[in-house]
Amino acid sequence: MRHVVGVLVGATLAASAGPAWAHEEHREGQAGEASAHEAAAEEQTLTGEVVDVFCYLSHGKEGLGQGHAGCAKKCIKSGLPVAIKVGDQLYLATLASHEAANAKLAELAAELVTVRGKVMEQDGQHLIAISHVERAQ
Repeated sequence: MRHVVGVLVGATLAASAGPAWAHEEHREGQAGEASAHEAAAEEQTLTGEVVDVFCYLSHGKEGLGQGHAGCAKKCIKSGLPVAIKVGDQLYLATLASHEAANAKLAELAAELVTVRGKVMEQDGQHLIAISHVERAQ
């Protein structure tokens, strides 16, 4: 479990630490590879709970729901990884503009949301690059 937390935290922090233009630099250095993954990504609509990944993975179900909302908001605002939990699947969340989703999702922590964006999967990890978010109806 510690390894999974480390991988998710490291990957998300690395993705959120750099400015949006960092992705463009990656494309220049890896011609075709990054754009092939993005081209294969399909835009989807998902409905699930906004979760603080670290607390969820380290505390299980105690890291979910309204009872954990205050802590989740604090953790997400501080830059810890944020995801959308749909059933048993976590989708790490970024914005379609290649920026961290933390500022946009922090106030929605522990709430059900409907998000639309490109869904990508590699090495068992799932990510959604969000283009639209709203509270679920």
